[in-house]
Amino acid sequence: MIKKISVDLLRPGMYISDLNCDWIPHHNLSKEGRVPDEATIKEIRRRGITDVYIDTARGDGADADGLSQQEADQHNQKALNRAAEQRAENNARVTVAEELQRAQKLHSQAQNMVSNVLHDVKLGKSIDIEAFDQIADGMVDSVLRNHNALACLGRIRDKDNYLLEHSINLAVLMGVFAKSMGIERSIMQDAIVGAMLHDIGKVMIPDTILHKPGKLTDDEFKVMKSHVVFSRELLKKSPGISQMTINVAAQHHERIDGSGYPDGLHDCDLCREGKMCAIADVYDAITSDRVYHKALPPTSALKKLLEWSGTHLDNELVHRFIRTMGIFPVGSLVELKSQRLGVVIDGSEKDQRMPVIKVIYNSKMNQYMPVETIDLSRPSVQDEIVKAVDPGRFGIKIKDFLL
Repeated sequence: MIKKISVDLLRPGMYISDLNCDWIPHHNLSKEGRVPDEATIKEIRRRGITDVYIDTARGDGADADGLSQQEADQHNQKALNRAAEQRAENNARVTVAEELQRAQKLHSQAQNMVSNVLHDVKLGKSIDIEAFDQIADGMVDSVLRNHNALACLGRIRDKDNYLLEHSINLAVLMGVFAKSMGIERSIMQDAIVGAMLHDIGKVMIPDTILHKPGKLTDDEFKVMKSHVVFSRELLKKSPGISQMTINVAAQHHERIDGSGYPDGLHDCDLCREGKMCAIADVYDAITSDRVYHKALPPTSALKKLLEWSGTHLDNELVHRFIRTMGIFPVGSLVELKSQRLGVVIDGSEKDQRMPVIKVIYNSKMNQYMPVETIDLSRPSVQDEIVKAVDPGRFGIKIKDFLL
């Protein structure tokens, strides 16, 4: 039986099936295994981990208080359902189709710029902040017209180019998040630049560590964590940089309980935009395929954010982020009452549970069907979403249906 328990109840002889710590990026702890001694438990607790999943069939713990995995899933689903009752945060001025061409051009320009700056910084050149300000300005305009156009592009991934794509995706997510918060344009723009350059310090990390497919050693983990300090120092040296941009980049790995890095800051020491970036960063990381991590479907990732909120991530901001993205974010695969499957391509201003989708697959017949776009919020549409599903279960490549 898989059971979720508090770390305070963990003891040697238990078998951890999931350390439940993907909010710690690049962590060097084994995801699962038998707990050998008290020292291991002490180290887990020191990392800020509060709850883990154990397998009572492979170790001790059958008598430990906790939730079964099914009960934990139900608890997370109830929390997501409560978030779904809040009004959607779409407020689009144009449709995704109308905005997509402009968004594609902007997205491509941003990728080229980040790629170039990664190369230039390695050669000791300074960062042209003015150029990034211009890209961020375009992103603000696109997000204000329809944020789901850029968000669509963020779901088209290449796991071998994670650093580049993650930087652009995080910038988009920060723009979307800032829009929903009603943050003034100048701060919104600075936050987007900070997100785009948040990982610039990784150019100083040896490739053997940065691209290592397996678990990092303790020493390697220390080196990896230093990329945030490198990012902060590189940005400080850049003419025309704002303090907000530096804060966003410097605080994206901090956690409100002080368990983050590089400075172990607590809630009251963090700026709002830094806490927002931490949430968006975790979300994008856990929804990305990497050599050592299988991507979570977007809705599953939102549930994990809720599970980690209040301890590691700001609870109020996590709920705002979910309201912004919708409980079925763009790129989600959903199952309808009609047993058809569809890809979410746009949100709804009326109800988070009624997005615009492309129907692509008949799950009863296990076969693709002619693509049909439907807006579930229209009174004439009788179908409805039953649940989000994992595309891997059906061998569906989401990116084939987003553009």
